[in-house]
Amino acid sequence: MLCQSGSLILSTSSTTNPCTINAQKTDFTFSNINMRNVLGPIWDNYECFTMKVVEASIGGTISITGGTTTAVICYNMAGLTWENLHYDTAYMSQTFMPIVVFNAQSTSPNQNQLITNTGQSYNFRKSGDLVNLNFTITNINNTGGPSTFGVITTSTFADVAFHFAFEPVIPGEMNECAFFGFNTASTITSQVGRTVNTARTEYNYPAFDMRRLCRTFWDKHDDFEIQMTFFNFIGIGTPGGNTRVCQFQLNGLNFVNSVTKNSNNSDRLGVTTESPIIGAIVASNSATTHLSNMAYPVAPIQFKKDKDNVNLTINLKNHDNSDAFAFAFTGVNPAWVIGFFVKPIYKVEKATLFINATGLTTSQTALGITNADASQFTLNNIDMRQVCRSMWDKYTKFNIFLTGTTSQAGASQTTNGSFILQMEGFNFINQTAYITSAAQTAVATLGIVSMGTTGAPTTVGWQSGIVTTFYKTQDLVNLTLRALPIAPSSPFTNTPLTCNFTFTIVGIPEDEDEAKELTQNRMATA
Repeated sequence: MLCQSGSLILSTSSTTNPCTINAQKTDFTFSNINMRNVLGPIWDNYECFTMKVVEASIGGTISITGGTTTAVICYNMAGLTWENLHYDTAYMSQTFMPIVVFNAQSTSPNQNQLITNTGQSYNFRKSGDLVNLNFTITNINNTGGPSTFGVITTSTFADVAFHFAFEPVIPGEMNECAFFGFNTASTITSQVGRTVNTARTEYNYPAFDMRRLCRTFWDKHDDFEIQMTFFNFIGIGTPGGNTRVCQFQLNGLNFVNSVTKNSNNSDRLGVTTESPIIGAIVASNSATTHLSNMAYPVAPIQFKKDKDNVNLTINLKNHDNSDAFAFAFTGVNPAWVIGFFVKPIYKVEKATLFINATGLTTSQTALGITNADASQFTLNNIDMRQVCRSMWDKYTKFNIFLTGTTSQAGASQTTNGSFILQMEGFNFINQTAYITSAAQTAVATLGIVSMGTTGAPTTVGWQSGIVTTFYKTQDLVNLTLRALPIAPSSPFTNTPLTCNFTFTIVGIPEDEDEAKELTQNRMATA
């Protein structure tokens, strides 16, 4: 469903609508914002709305005095009546919502983030027409709760600008959303009802209240999705190679359409349907090099409601999901803030397939085979009925999207950091590409992907831009991925497919009107 929306741009440097701001620019308020003017006629027609962050920028000279970690910051926003919120840093406060993260170092103060289609949405309930929007900065080490928001050391920050879009929340149809702000600080335990293991690689919430998190829409739906969309963190030390890759595994929700490779056994495809990888971070290789990412559009993963309180666990896994994260944390590490969003499923069911070539050799095994330069690999006996459990029998055609990649060390090089990715194993709809024969159905050319140019690991969210369509045939398929150099005269000198690939699969209705409706739903909820 498409709808009318409103737009709001705020800047601390504005003289037209100035804010009140402290000397450090860590706490500021825009007063008397007229939400009726922002949203126009739809303000009177609905009781709940969603706010989406479109863009944010910070610039000017930043004076950092408390060490480089002082500038790994988050802007928190208060003034709207937020709904559906669990924010570890705020100790369950319903007042502040984290909206933008930056690594605002003095050596690179001018930063702009265009946040495109990441799934980042915040629900709020209509109150008065006039609101005072208060923004406060927290840095990565602020774990003392709302009373410490806006209280940083003697650092002075720069002017900042935000662009927000607003849409109505229509129950059962669009924009219902909940936010879970996850903070890895080991000092945050009893305040949010969780335990952390000694290695700081497992975070367990033994009774995470999903009803409370999704309280305005939990009882109205049976199927939901969860998505990781942004993060910021301080450098953890000097990890090298694949020890820099940290993947986030989620347990405790009733995942229904998900198959995740988590074993390197050569005798079978070791997979799990209960512990999907929901996203990844590639740590910097310096303790003083920090990262932030607001544009990380990895795909959401579907789960089914089965109980209100769940035993939710977040595990930090290694580069190929076969063991715990390889880096041994010291000091205050890890100090990371990650945003997750939970939404109901509106008609468009989805399945997730996470695969990699780890464990394959150049000799054929029951698991599959890879070639010597890792430009092609095949995994045997992927059970598509298991992958698409709730919808496999409902459709005859499916779209498959490449929605995330996390490369390993040595997976790229200057010449061929980007390459053409092909897939084989499904009965693809006829397609034509200049690099393939016309109208063939055996090999699909998905598109061009990038794994970087330095040989260091990278993680990318591709969302929905790389897609092709296939007909359902047999349940078990042998799936082949193939990398082709863009320039045929420049062969690979490294290992392009030593990567993790996440695919999202959705069914295509046979009825044309239904297909159009589902397309509109996907556009409205993207």
